[in-house]
Amino acid sequence: MTLRGKLQATFVVLFIFIIGVVGLNFFTFGQLEGYAPAVNASGSLRMRAYQLAWLSARSVPAGAEETANIRGDMAARVAEYDHILTGLEQGDEGLHLLAPSDAAVMAQLQKVKPLWQAYRDDVIAVMDAGTPAAKYEANAKVSAEVADYVAEVDALVRAYDEASRARIARAKMIEGLILVLALLVVVGASHFIRAQILRPLAALTASFHEVAGKEGDLTQQLSADRYDEIGQIVHSFNSFVSDLRELITRAQACSTEVSGLADTVWHASIENSKAVEFNAVAVMGTAERTQEQHEEAETLTQSLAGIAAHM
Repeated sequence: MTLRGKLQATFVVLFIFIIGVVGLNFFTFGQLEGYAPAVNASGSLRMRAYQLAWLSARSVPAGAEETANIRGDMAARVAEYDHILTGLEQGDEGLHLLAPSDAAVMAQLQKVKPLWQAYRDDVIAVMDAGTPAAKYEANAKVSAEVADYVAEVDALVRAYDEASRARIARAKMIEGLILVLALLVVVGASHFIRAQILRPLAALTASFHEVAGKEGDLTQQLSADRYDEIGQIVHSFNSFVSDLRELITRAQACSTEVSGLADTVWHASIENSKAVEFNAVAVMGTAERTQEQHEEAETLTQSLAGIAAHM
């Protein structure tokens, strides 16, 4: 695998990791956001239950016109209550509610639903009562059961709150694991870059310094069992040093041969010089003998001339 491919693979892994972390964060925060509105919505059920009890109590002594207004208000609040409770159970996008997944929350919802149905029926009985006595009797039932019903609603609120706290703790744990994983990824990527790129380049740089230094160390050989760009550089460096070492060996052999030839020429020159000197001495000796013979010939000629004069 080439170095470029390794780097691309590393960046792809880092990119996927970052996308996964961001997606996990969005999912975690979405879960938290889904439970935060649920805590508020379940808390509002308690207030709405008391409001219905208050409206029920108001409707008992109210006149016809006021009773009609209270009845309309109670009907609207019952519808809102049904909507909120259904949203808590099944989820509701408009209320930003998610369907619960916590077992304690679902169990408490199933416990609250029939209690609400009974409380709802008693509230509607107050709304539908035709006589003051019937209103008074129906309102007495509402007043008697509102406290117990609200207690179960409080238990539902606590269940949502505990589930929310558990999700927050889980989110913190996930964030801690993500932080540890991110640290491991960074350390792994740093080790990979250092082992696969920086160390081989440092070894190449040191070897080039050894070859280019004053000593000219040509025994440098690098080993790299890899086939990427670094491996190609190492192979080229080893080939370069090997060729340079062979060239210098041949140059040394040629230098030795030239040195031998120079010694031979030097000795031949000395011998030639000696021969020339010997010849010069011989020529000088011959010239001296010739001069002597010339002088002897002149002496002989003079002697012969003297003899001829006395004859």
